[in-house]
Amino acid sequence: MNILSILASPRDKGNTAILLKEYLKGAEDLNPSPQVETIFLQSKNIQYCTGCNTCQKSSKSSCVLKDDMQNIYESVEKADVLVFATPVYVFNMTGQLKTFLDRLHAVDYHTLLNKKIVLLTTFGDSNELNAGVPNIAQSIAMLSQYLGMKFIQNFNVSTYEVEVSKNEQSKKAAYILGTEIIKY
Repeated sequence: MNILSILASPRDKGNTAILLKEYLKGAEDLNPSPQVETIFLQSKNIQYCTGCNTCQKSSKSSCVLKDDMQNIYESVEKADVLVFATPVYVFNMTGQLKTFLDRLHAVDYHTLLNKKIVLLTTFGDSNELNAGVPNIAQSIAMLSQYLGMKFIQNFNVSTYEVEVSKNEQSKKAAYILGTEIIKY
């Protein structure tokens, strides 16, 4: 199994990164251990999709924008599971994740069929609804359905009262979820 995790937080050691790390620890403890690649979007040069649709005129993944997505497309195609990890920003996913998802328009959709999607979110409110967590889950679910992918896990952690690094219950739950990826 190949897992591609996408860290969409601007902080590579923040709450979302810690949650993702715990999830991946669980997945990596499986036997046989999956191949795991993590992409930290903040460190990548990813331009905005211009909607030119040139990519739709080719049978392979291609985009006229020459940036870091060119290398990421291959990783997306090889992955069996995509794990998106994002904090909630203004009731939705980060701009980094939205830009990345927009650029998936250039991927040959046939290579995405039946891939599994996992969503991990952190939010700074005591209530998921007030924070906008359902907006992200709905967007990912709709994208999954449109692309023929399977949205298999969704885990959300509030950082309102305690950061993920100090929240042993949430870290353990993320680890256990990671070990369950094989069930899907």
